[in-house]
Amino acid sequence: MEEQLASYADYIFEAPDIKLSMGIALALSILIGAGSFPFTLSNNIIAGLLLFFVPALLSAFLTKVMSNVFGENVNYDRSALISLLMLIIVAVVTLAENVVTYLAHIPYTYLGFVMALSLIFAFRMLVLMGISVNSLPKVIVPASVQSLFSALALLYYTRLPVLYIDLAISSIIFVMAAYAFVRYVDHPMMKSFGVSSLDFIQDFIAHLTEGSPAMEEFFEKIGESIDAPVNVLSFKRMDDSIKAVIVTPYVHPGPMGEIGGGNLPTIVSGAFNEGLIIVPHGTAYHDFNLVSAEESEKIIKAAKTALGRVQYSTQATKSNRVTVGNTKILGQRFNDSVFLISTQAPTSTEDIEFSVGFTAMAESRVAGARYSTIIDAHNCTEPFATAIEPGTRDSYNIIRAAENSSKALLSMPMGDIRLGVASSPPICTRLEGMGDLGIQVAVVEALGQRTAYIVIDGNNMVNGLREDIIRRLPVDEAEVMTTDTHVVNTLSGANYVGQHLDCDLLVDTVAQLVDKAISDLEPVKAGMESELATDVNVFGSHKIAKLASTANAMVAMGGAFAVAVIVAALSLTLLIMVLIQSI
Repeated sequence: MEEQLASYADYIFEAPDIKLSMGIALALSILIGAGSFPFTLSNNIIAGLLLFFVPALLSAFLTKVMSNVFGENVNYDRSALISLLMLIIVAVVTLAENVVTYLAHIPYTYLGFVMALSLIFAFRMLVLMGISVNSLPKVIVPASVQSLFSALALLYYTRLPVLYIDLAISSIIFVMAAYAFVRYVDHPMMKSFGVSSLDFIQDFIAHLTEGSPAMEEFFEKIGESIDAPVNVLSFKRMDDSIKAVIVTPYVHPGPMGEIGGGNLPTIVSGAFNEGLIIVPHGTAYHDFNLVSAEESEKIIKAAKTALGRVQYSTQATKSNRVTVGNTKILGQRFNDSVFLISTQAPTSTEDIEFSVGFTAMAESRVAGARYSTIIDAHNCTEPFATAIEPGTRDSYNIIRAAENSSKALLSMPMGDIRLGVASSPPICTRLEGMGDLGIQVAVVEALGQRTAYIVIDGNNMVNGLREDIIRRLPVDEAEVMTTDTHVVNTLSGANYVGQHLDCDLLVDTVAQLVDKAISDLEPVKAGMESELATDVNVFGSHKIAKLASTANAMVAMGGAFAVAVIVAALSLTLLIMVLIQSI
């Protein structure tokens, strides 16, 4: 759904400067006027300015002022673009009428011009309800201004009452048809979630263009409360100062940008004052998106509570890798708890469902581990890859691999731990696929073996990049993870590490950081603890799938119903106009 949601950003664009829009409107008004009316050339140009340009210019300024009394998202640039687009519609209809009257050798009547004014009245209403405020009474006046000013200018050229009766009746018909279209298309969202899709569209546009968090109000209305585990693996120096903490929350860092938990890794990391704070991706799918950034505080509270209870030991095993089917788990035991990282690479996958990871952790504890942390490495994918859901072969592979890894680790000898860490700020922008935490590295040495844990603040990785990184590292074992941050997903749902950035630079940077971490190795003690974050508001079970199906239904319904409404409204309008003209 997030890929689908972000893909809608392709249809959002920045409105051109008001001077450009009005300049185009001026040129078109002169050209259309010169060839559309039965006057002399100079009078035609004046008619074009009065009937087309002046109403467009006035409406560009007044629409912004009047719309912003009740709503948002309408600035002068957008208002001017709306006026320009409506001018183009009127111009096309006017030219068509001109061609018909010329070919049929009938008098010019302004009938097409009047119908076009009623048509843009309805179109402006649709646009303003979509981007400003979802209320017919609040948009009806700003929607009417361009048609109203053109109609007033038309009084200078003709005062036939029949034309203005036609304008009033056709405007009512088109506005009613447009309103029926909006409510019909909006019905699936209202029925499923009790909120309007137009409100969601307005908040979506505000987020993309202004960074507004208003979308969170929509998600709060459809969300539900859960209890989510938060695991911490903490490393302390021998003087008891914290060197590094790996915080693994079992919620999903989405849906996009700064909305909800989109920047969860950075928010959690920034809440701690000591040590390198690493926030990898727990096993959770999109249904566990936080509904608002404020919900992050519950995750942080649980993490700090767990950190305060950690029991430390200087003992750890070597790391080992277990493979079952497509699943590879790199695991390491710290005292009486196990730390597991799951990857399907080189098979492309999406998230691991919460229940799959939770079951895998339970199997670890059955095997004898006091606590078990399982991380979704999230390091190999392609657009529209599928999640690992309960009951699938991959889900059973993960559960069996976690069990086998835990049993092996719990039977292995342990020795003293040394830890070295290093980090780098982002080597590229969010749009190029890297979040604010950049790259973080922890190298663990136990019994002469060195294991590198690399975490990149990004949303998954292109196929093959993980392997390229690991081959360059001067360690015995390694795994590359991403945080699955969705702060990189605003203009696209598919913005993976390696898709837009310089992969060679990334590989070199990670290799240098591992060298730096190795030089930072020192004796430490480690411990793992877990705490439930309670009453965390997330999207909820199957809400993402339901949103996606509802959106698809709206699109399908909207296309068919729009054609029916337009045909019916045009037919009825033409019939009434003919009847009025014949009276």
